[in-house]
Amino acid sequence: MALSGPDSGRTASVVFTLEELWLLQSVIRHEIVQKEQWQAPPADADFNDQVVESLYRCETLGLGEAALVLRWNDCLVIDFCVPQSAKSPSGAAIGKNVLMKSFRARKEIREGTAATADEPGTPSASEIQEQLRNMNGGS
Repeated sequence: MALSGPDSGRTASVVFTLEELWLLQSVIRHEIVQKEQWQAPPADADFNDQVVESLYRCETLGLGEAALVLRWNDCLVIDFCVPQSAKSPSGAAIGKNVLMKSFRARKEIREGTAATADEPGTPSASEIQEQLRNMNGGS
């Protein structure tokens, strides 16, 4: 049973680094035993899919970060699953950063102050070529 209330339809967009996404992937599961007994289960298949798709996109395109669209329940899952002391494989502390991003999103969702953005359109072939030229030093 999903948590409902005044925040149930609102979302917030949050940018996570690649290391933070890998942390989320390691703790956000797609299912949980006895899910029906939880008011807000610490697992979510849709959220897990969003994290996995973002990781795939980052790895495929060589990106260092991606934005996730968080719902209230997603923030609660992060709060339950991510330890404050979590570290990246290189030893950098990232758990607190992920939690703070989630807390900020919860505040935005609760207050209705989350910024919304339209998904950018697909770039044209000439725009892609221009971006590639710029990335390669303008040659």
